[in-house]
Amino acid sequence: MILAAVFLGYLIFNGILLSRHEPWRDEANVWLMARELTPLQLLAEIRYQGHPCLWYLLVMPFAKAGLPFGMMGGISYCIMAATAGLFLMKAPFHILTKAALLFSPIFTYYYAEIARNYCLIALFLVLLAIYYPQRNERCVLYGLLLGLLVQSDTVVLMAAGMISLMWLWEALMLCYRQKSAAPFVRILRGLWIPLFSLLFLAVQFYRVSDSPVFQVSSFGAGDLIRETRSYAYWILERLTGRGQGFCLVFFLFSLVFLLAASIKVRNPWAAGVIGAAYLFQAAFSVVVYQLHIWHFIALCFVFIWTVWVFYCQKEERKTEGRGIKGVLLGLEGLLAVIAACMFIQWNSQEESSGLKNALYGLYSDGGNTADYIRENIPQEEVVVSVNVPMASTVLAHLPEYDFFFGGNGYKESYADWSQEQDRQVSFDALLTWAETNFPGKTQFYLLDSGGTCLTDPERLADYQVLYQTGQETARGEEYRIYKIDINGNG
Repeated sequence: MILAAVFLGYLIFNGILLSRHEPWRDEANVWLMARELTPLQLLAEIRYQGHPCLWYLLVMPFAKAGLPFGMMGGISYCIMAATAGLFLMKAPFHILTKAALLFSPIFTYYYAEIARNYCLIALFLVLLAIYYPQRNERCVLYGLLLGLLVQSDTVVLMAAGMISLMWLWEALMLCYRQKSAAPFVRILRGLWIPLFSLLFLAVQFYRVSDSPVFQVSSFGAGDLIRETRSYAYWILERLTGRGQGFCLVFFLFSLVFLLAASIKVRNPWAAGVIGAAYLFQAAFSVVVYQLHIWHFIALCFVFIWTVWVFYCQKEERKTEGRGIKGVLLGLEGLLAVIAACMFIQWNSQEESSGLKNALYGLYSDGGNTADYIRENIPQEEVVVSVNVPMASTVLAHLPEYDFFFGGNGYKESYADWSQEQDRQVSFDALLTWAETNFPGKTQFYLLDSGGTCLTDPERLADYQVLYQTGQETARGEEYRIYKIDINGNG
């Protein structure tokens, strides 16, 4: 009954948050790509998006069915609801630890309401923990889960790889103890799947260096170590909202308990998984792309997997005594500490995606702007945007409308982060383009936002604002709509 009450509370709390959430451009871009591209076209475009194709393919049936963009959050909500239910029923943790994790931002809001691919990380890691005791009996299923984890996001690539190596090493040790190759041969039925998934990931991101967004930086060994150490601190500071002193103490306690657990179960691999995943995110932030809170929460799920697997290894090896119990309770305590810190940070005024903003603020004004366009601007009118990613949030709500990007004059769709969508244009050149391409029109509507492609945006001061966002939004998605006379008259 207690577990059922906790689960029901989780569903209600996140349902309230979902009802208050306004989708933003990162969600919109996935929806537009899923709606407009075929699976083969998606594979050709995916390398510039920074995420593997699995989430896009999952969203694709819903987008192509013509469902409203606003329903996209229901997908991540359902996935996290299933993940939370499995965690509550199967995790070997104390009920207080489970509740603390569920109602913290680890399980709540960031993955459950904001419809991104990260909810898949949570689901697959929980399933991998559940099936860890059966990994050598259900090899294909375990390998499939690892392959899917590879396709969930690049930030868990190290975790997936380390879990795969851990599986291989444990099988080889079993072969050694049994004086038989049978355990190794058996796991090959599933172990090839994450390897194949890794190769498929490489195909998806082939020539990703062509992207203006994802560029690999060069560092000397000393600079790389220093920068990675700084980002390792930053990850803990961002998660907990605490200073370096607290984060150092938390890190040292984590290190001690992980080492102690590894010694007690005589297997260092689970600790190696969280350690390697942590360093990978820090190094990735230095060398390729600065990661953010959604990525750091993935580390929390890797940590949950690690502690869960230690419990499984305790049962496998029949390790008893107060020592192992105390160590595992200590690791649970660290999970509870980080959950509590994240909940407190989530309630702080400095957090742009905080609880107060989630309940009472405005995440994006894309939905309201789309409503205004639908009610006041006929579909046959010309709508021009000044920023493709910003306009995508509005466009995702309006499948019946055509938008044009002012920077190049092309019909707008999803953001591909290309140089073409980064082009600039003068206001006079924009007027000339409109006059040339729409000779029957005397006016067009301009959707203005941050990051404008106009070289002289001050010219818009001569025109009447038809619509303007009334407050600041969490993701900077405020809009203005102007009615522009093609003859240049305000």
